[in-house]
Amino acid sequence: MWDDIHTQDLAALGADTAVFRVWLAVAMGAILGLERTRKQRPAGLRTYMLVCVAACCVMLTGLFLFHRYGPGFDPARMAAQVVSGIGFIGAGTIMVTPRHKVKGLTTAAGVWAAACLGIAIGAGYYVVAASVFVVLLLTMFFADQLEVRYYRNLRRISLAMIISSVEVLSAIQIKLKEEDIFIGSIELGEEVADQGICLCCVLRLKKRQPHQHIVDQIMQISGVFFAEQLDV
Repeated sequence: MWDDIHTQDLAALGADTAVFRVWLAVAMGAILGLERTRKQRPAGLRTYMLVCVAACCVMLTGLFLFHRYGPGFDPARMAAQVVSGIGFIGAGTIMVTPRHKVKGLTTAAGVWAAACLGIAIGAGYYVVAASVFVVLLLTMFFADQLEVRYYRNLRRISLAMIISSVEVLSAIQIKLKEEDIFIGSIELGEEVADQGICLCCVLRLKKRQPHQHIVDQIMQISGVFFAEQLDV
């Protein structure tokens, strides 16, 4: 069935086929966007729908112009601009928090993938579009759970902390040694008035133990105002 639809002659690309591809892009983009909306990410249902259907529209337009003007027009030229140009939307979803935690990378990658999915739908390459759609669904809905479980079993933790002074580091090191934990690297930030000193460090564990337990132990040290794991 899919091969029959995909291998149809360009001359047979009528209004019904074009409308079907547009609504298919809307449906797939909406489903992907719902997952981001559920997690309250910057780009959600509407963004994914618009990106996917717009990319589909560009591909359909390229095919239409190719059919009208002949082989001298390359339909892939317009699609290439979508792949490279969609980056400005992705960049708008990425941000770095004051504690040096990067957020929005998955959303940005998802927006870019939705654009590529729309191009495949617009081109009528349904086998690839359906396969990529399933992979994106599995990645966005289930891969985060696998990633969290993986991080929890790591013997390395990246932490962001706010401390009252540099001298507090000595107390942190002593407390961590009691737990067989050593500081691998430290990156000090600027001192912020009424907040303390921001720093990022990498902790190396000799044995596996709950990461949240380590964060709680650090928070009990006098002079530590804030501690948060950066990996998840």
